Amino acid sequence: MRRLPNLTCERFKTMNIRKLIIFPMFFVFVVAGCGGQSTNVTEFTVTLDGQPLEGANIGLIPKSSDGAAAFGTTDSSGKCQTQTLSGRANGGTVAGEYVVTVSKLQEKPTGQNVTNIDTGAVSPETENVESLPLIYVNETTTPFAFEVKTGKNSFSLELKSNP
Repeated sequence: MRRLPNLTCERFKTMNIRKLIIFPMFFVFVVAGCGGQSTNVTEFTVTLDGQPLEGANIGLIPKSSDGAAAFGTTDSSGKCQTQTLSGRANGGTVAGEYVVTVSKLQEKPTGQNVTNIDTGAVSPETENVESLPLIYVNETTTPFAFEVKTGKNSFSLELKSNP
């Protein structure tokens, strides 16, 4: 025969009070979100010389204080959905006008060696180097600016190796 847990009246009341306190708090955070601003699905397709660009970091910088910075990273098909810095993955972007930057870092050897202080192993030193033309990386020189509207947004970024 299975035994039921011993739930005294006081313990039962405590459990119910916790549920009454925790559930509404959880509900408020889920519905309201962290920043209180609603987000909109924002998708990007990024190509370099007509080919999908994998691993590119997209940055959305608001033109006014009404917006919220957002980011995303492209997949193998050059596509990504953005999210705000305080939002959930692929959670979207707050409506507003944005300057859009694109960056892709590549690991390159420096020609130097480094020694692991724990193991003594020697390996080639590397550094991250921007692989895209700097015009796309800098918010003051990027040619990309978009307005995110309420609802679903889709944008294409067509980059050139030699802009």
